[in-house]
Amino acid sequence: MNRSNTQFSTYNNASYCLAIVMLALAMFIPTTSVMAQSHKMADDAQVREEMRIHFRASKTYIDKSYMNNDSALQQIVEWAEKRQRDSMVDVVSVAFYGACSPEGSVSFNHYLSSTRLSRLENYVRQRVNIPENIIIRNDNYIAWGELEQMVAESDIENKDDILAILRSQNTSTGEQLDSRIHALKAMDNGKTWHLIFNRYYTHLRNAYMVIVTQKSELAERLEELRTPIPLSEPTHCNNITISPASIITPVVATATQSHYMYVKTNLVGLALLNANVGVEFDLGNYLSLNIPVSYSAINYFTPTIKFRNFSVQPELRVWPMKNNDGLFVGAHMGFAYYNFAFNGDWRYQDHNGTSPTLGGGLSLGYRMPISRDKNWKLEFAVGAGVYPLHYDVYYNLKNVKEGTLYETRNGNYIGLDNVTIGISYRIPYKKNPNPTNVK
Repeated sequence: MNRSNTQFSTYNNASYCLAIVMLALAMFIPTTSVMAQSHKMADDAQVREEMRIHFRASKTYIDKSYMNNDSALQQIVEWAEKRQRDSMVDVVSVAFYGACSPEGSVSFNHYLSSTRLSRLENYVRQRVNIPENIIIRNDNYIAWGELEQMVAESDIENKDDILAILRSQNTSTGEQLDSRIHALKAMDNGKTWHLIFNRYYTHLRNAYMVIVTQKSELAERLEELRTPIPLSEPTHCNNITISPASIITPVVATATQSHYMYVKTNLVGLALLNANVGVEFDLGNYLSLNIPVSYSAINYFTPTIKFRNFSVQPELRVWPMKNNDGLFVGAHMGFAYYNFAFNGDWRYQDHNGTSPTLGGGLSLGYRMPISRDKNWKLEFAVGAGVYPLHYDVYYNLKNVKEGTLYETRNGNYIGLDNVTIGISYRIPYKKNPNPTNVK
């Protein structure tokens, strides 16, 4: 089965150490799942786990008060989130199934099973971010296999005859009811049909979620460390030098996530009538390059108030969080032409309009998703820097287009060079080349 091209987890030194401790504890502490059913698959490296909810007869809405749906839904979400955070497993696929009991018409049963599937999927994906390319959907229509299993494990009368019917092939076509339904209804003048209807059909009206996982590369590496190495008696012990580097070999878990390009604008700049746009590229799991560009060539309602500029401020950002969201710190360069006045006596402009400033500084910021799919982001940042200046000072006159030169100065600007309240949209531009890591 193909694994996802999107990774749920990334390893760093802290998570690696935590994984070592968890692995050690796992050697002595047995673990069980509260509601999930876990099964080894044909491929011994993969494990299939499923959890489900139930529906009332002929209904498709999720009723949290019905059976154990309330706790089941809560545990499904917690269970999926736990698999996302678990660095010891990779998620191969996430499947949603819908099913119904067999007593309805063909078209209505198809409607029930597909809608129940959609309701469960929507509920989970509103709370857990699951990549589309690992999702499988299957509206089982009628859960014959599940009914067969329940009958086989029961002490019901005529079990062998019922199982023979359930295991037979449907010979009906089109909108005709499944031929197995007619055969069951014909047994004992309907007695058997009513018995299995009352005993089992409630459990067939369901939707369930299946996660298939397998050991992550980190888990395999750790198992290799646990495997004892047979020692043989050395034949020569002279002139052997052992260095710490030869004893301790670090295990590096190579993992990458999908990388994104962010297209953005700064609302503070727009409020100052500065047209601005920016792009940001993920360079790695904890690193990105941000390139904002700003331009303004207008006055603020009067010739004596202006903040004209053309500036570019490329910035290298470091993100402590694995998904390049949350807190970040940045180091940036700044390049700017400028011409500004604040309704005072003077107007300031880079010398001859050909002497832009070039400097740099540091910034601190925070980014968070604001849409359900996490593609739209809201960003806050503030930065400060140092910039050498070579500029002209003009008299700030209303009726003189260019003004009169007063003097030319040199100096340094030290202070804020960036205030951002920004909106951005992310676009994937590089997928994980190693599909074994799905997070």
